[in-house]
Amino acid sequence: MEKTHVDVWTIPLGSPSPSYLSPDEVERANRFKFEKDRVRWTRARSALRLVLSRYAGEDPVRLTFTYGKHGKPALPFTDVEFNLSHSGDWAMIAVTRAIQVGVDIEQIRANIEMAPLLERLGETDLSGTPRQLFQVWTRREAKTKAAGGALFDQPGDDISVTDLEAPEGYAASLALVDGEPSIHYCGNGKR
Repeated sequence: MEKTHVDVWTIPLGSPSPSYLSPDEVERANRFKFEKDRVRWTRARSALRLVLSRYAGEDPVRLTFTYGKHGKPALPFTDVEFNLSHSGDWAMIAVTRAIQVGVDIEQIRANIEMAPLLERLGETDLSGTPRQLFQVWTRREAKTKAAGGALFDQPGDDISVTDLEAPEGYAASLALVDGEPSIHYCGNGKR
């Protein structure tokens, strides 16, 4: 199988950054109960718009999204495929062309018992350290996001998944539908 080029952007969410939100995104951000969550979501979504503007050749504020049945965003009238995930102080954005992609990053937290959650999803690889279990979670989440399905839907056999380099204390994975990734790491808005 031919490799598919995928850019993976790792974005820190702990520092102030410009906001590029649309009016409906501002409304959504304002619904967060906790200020810290609102700020992180705003920074992650603004970073997504900034990164995608490079691929679509459009001003970040002028980008419009359509949404799939389970909320997966898409850029209409382009071949740009992308996915965003954020957890704690980091976000990851995966961008490719003409092939569905999913990405997931999770902060490894000692107070989360991951094995029972994975078992509820039908995962069977439940041995290992907390870090390894979080990695299993990110693989499942990335596959689900690539397919555009619901978390409890079993992802198809046509989805490949690979572990990603993640910041210390985090696990991350990337998935492609009908493709094997050739990953190019980008970060902090630089390419």
